[in-house]
Amino acid sequence: MGIEILAQEFGPERDQAMAGPLGLFVTVFLVVVTIFLIRGMNKHVRRLNERVAREAAAEAAAAAPTDDDKPRA
Repeated sequence: MGIEILAQEFGPERDQAMAGPLGLFVTVFLVVVTIFLIRGMNKHVRRLNERVAREAAAEAAAAAPTDDDKPRA
């Protein structure tokens, strides 16, 4: 009895389990969308890093003492 249960095949037949062209389309679509999202995020992060560097340089320049701040002798 136990051997008969283990020997049974479960699941659909092979011709019913094929994904078909719709599965291929969905997979390719998801890959393309993922590539564009990664590229867009990389551009965004690159611009953000440049903006932060510019703001840090501007703050450093504003905080640096100038000739006007020195007392006159």
